[in-house]
Amino acid sequence: MTDSHHDLLDRALDVHLAEDHPMRAEQVDSLRRLAGGIAHDFNNLLTAILGHTELLLDRRAAESPDRPGLEQIQQAAQLAAILTQQLLAYSRKQVLTPVEVDLNQTVANLHARLTRLVREDITVSFQPSSRPAVIRIDPAQLDQIIVNLVLNARDAIATTGRILIDITCLAASSVNVPLDVHVPAVEYVRLRVVDDGVGIPSALRAHLFEPFFAVKDGGRGAGLGLASVYGIVRQSGGFIDVESELGRGTTFEMHFPAIESSLEPDESRSREGKRAGGRATILLVEDEDAVRGVAGTMLRRQGYLVLDAPTPARACEIFAEQGGNVDLLLTDVVMPEMNGPALAQRLAVLNPELRVLFMSGYADVASPFDVGNPNITFLNKPFQSSVLLSKVREVLTRPRG
Repeated sequence: MTDSHHDLLDRALDVHLAEDHPMRAEQVDSLRRLAGGIAHDFNNLLTAILGHTELLLDRRAAESPDRPGLEQIQQAAQLAAILTQQLLAYSRKQVLTPVEVDLNQTVANLHARLTRLVREDITVSFQPSSRPAVIRIDPAQLDQIIVNLVLNARDAIATTGRILIDITCLAASSVNVPLDVHVPAVEYVRLRVVDDGVGIPSALRAHLFEPFFAVKDGGRGAGLGLASVYGIVRQSGGFIDVESELGRGTTFEMHFPAIESSLEPDESRSREGKRAGGRATILLVEDEDAVRGVAGTMLRRQGYLVLDAPTPARACEIFAEQGGNVDLLLTDVVMPEMNGPALAQRLAVLNPELRVLFMSGYADVASPFDVGNPNITFLNKPFQSSVLLSKVREVLTRPRG
């Protein structure tokens, strides 16, 4: 089912609730607004927690007695971030920015984090495909899929066990594409998460992707996890299957339409070289002091000149003082006085080549992002230093629009 089909289904359900159950429709809408607001506020808190934890870890040697405690804080905050993403999915306030992603690289980058999320008696292994496995998906949502499934696999393993993540590129002729996939691809990328845990009874498998459904005796918890995984996979043009046998483990198998990368290898290396050595002046606009402080510290440690402003009005003053000589506007979306997109529009009049990186726990503006403009990109909160710096390098080195 495509994005448009999901939107139509959501609207149809809303209309049905409004006509037949007006009180229930109002309650559901209130719950969605509440969930979105809670997620937004928690994402600001988690950005500060994750950011400062990462900065502290960077200054601790491997043998430091502080490291285990800091890593536990980091792990707890990462799990909390997954919960806020599920709240955003429920509230429909996620900002989706699908881009080209090589699954091999994504899982390789996540491997160390996944290993920390499971117990010491569980091994997480990774088998990449023999060639690039490029799909189009929101990177934050892809991380959410993988982490959710690995956590599910962890909970299904009672004692010592193994989790395997493997990626394979397959021709469409060798894939059993469901009938409700209306635009089949020529080639698919298969992502599998395999565990050797307790397995799932066949009578329960049909309910796995229902919100808050729990496999009581299988060690898997209740929540929005698998429901959100299902929604993300389908919204990305893919489909998901589950195979399981009691006492023999479970396999979650996802297929995504493969695409050809628009970047040639030489071009990719050239851009990476520019990113590594690039320095710029960044105007950081964020009304939450903790978020502004940790983001500024992250950027300054990489040698960027950071001009920070707690309000859009102050940002306009700083921009005028600099004569428009700012390379990147890094701004929150939802702020008092003026939202981020309106601020970006005002400053871009003075400097049409201004690069813009929006950041938010959610966006409550109808269409704040010009997805066709290479000068603009988006960063989900909460974020870690590596993700922020990668996004900054990406937007600064992209060809100007």
